[in-house]
Amino acid sequence: MPYKWSCMKPVLLGAVCVVAAVFSGCASVGPDNLRNGRLPYNDAILATSDEQLLQNIVRLRFDDSVGFLTVSSITANISVKASGLANVVVGTPGAYGPGNAIPFVGSVSTEQNPTVTYTPVTGDRLMRQFMGETPVDLAILLMNSSLNQGQLWKTLVRRVNQIGNPEFLEPPAIEADVRFTEITALISELHRKGSLHWVRLAGAQTGHALTLHSYSPARSREVARLLELLGVRGPAREGADVIMPIEFSVGVPTPGSISIETRSLLQLMQLAAAGIALPAELEPTSRSFPPTGPAGRDIRIQSSATRPANTRLATEYGNRWYYIDAADQSSKQWFFTLQLLSNAQLPDKSLGLTPLLTIPSSGR
Repeated sequence: MPYKWSCMKPVLLGAVCVVAAVFSGCASVGPDNLRNGRLPYNDAILATSDEQLLQNIVRLRFDDSVGFLTVSSITANISVKASGLANVVVGTPGAYGPGNAIPFVGSVSTEQNPTVTYTPVTGDRLMRQFMGETPVDLAILLMNSSLNQGQLWKTLVRRVNQIGNPEFLEPPAIEADVRFTEITALISELHRKGSLHWVRLAGAQTGHALTLHSYSPARSREVARLLELLGVRGPAREGADVIMPIEFSVGVPTPGSISIETRSLLQLMQLAAAGIALPAELEPTSRSFPPTGPAGRDIRIQSSATRPANTRLATEYGNRWYYIDAADQSSKQWFFTLQLLSNAQLPDKSLGLTPLLTIPSSGR
């Protein structure tokens, strides 16, 4: 009997070690998988969202159907597996010499099986997202947080106090208004100097307003010119704050207010589609756009027969690659704004939309 116990001691010791390894491994499985999974999942969602938007822009250029799939949820199931192999030598304790037999071999492994749920944006939700004007509160949030408010202003706003900023130019009927360009420059400069802000009205007043403050005496001339262009009477006392309520409408504004009309997501995507550089042989199969106004001059989408290098993003469509160059700062900022608006106007999951497509990552 003594030799049997001595034979089994290494086996039992190995078994205890594997069990301990399993439990200690389980303690770190969660954090390890979070470190190894969260960033790759986030990268994949962001990259595919960008590619989906860019591909829809390309589809518009060729008059093809467009659509969006939103990622509603990702569920990752993690399982832990342990295995062991015991080799027992029957005999005297001396039989456990080097090279004779390994008393116990064990291993622990983890497996992750994610399931991705998509929600198609279709029907009236797609039409409202595409064709509805950008809500003024979203436009103001973007402009207040932007380092280049002038670019955002001419991108999002298509008319202010009856001064137009058209998407496309078809002279002589539709032309760019030089006053809008001057308004854009003044708003950008005053915002950069900390004298202009878009705010939410408080108290009995509701809505939003454009405010001018802390501008005297250095910025008085710019403020006076901006008010003149907008048709708003200046303050009774030079240097006094100016609060101009915003009306989200078309037509003559209420005295002292600003009437703003914004662009829809579809109009912005059409501007981006017009900015696609195509080879001559593809021009007959694509939509022909008039020359773009100031809003569409800041985005340029390149195309290539082969996969390009050094890109901000790229997507393949119709055996050709379409991309934004990594060095094109203006186009990257323009596309970033478009992506923010696209995400902000997608239907909320809390509205009770039923996901129609759930796929395990294995594809089965």
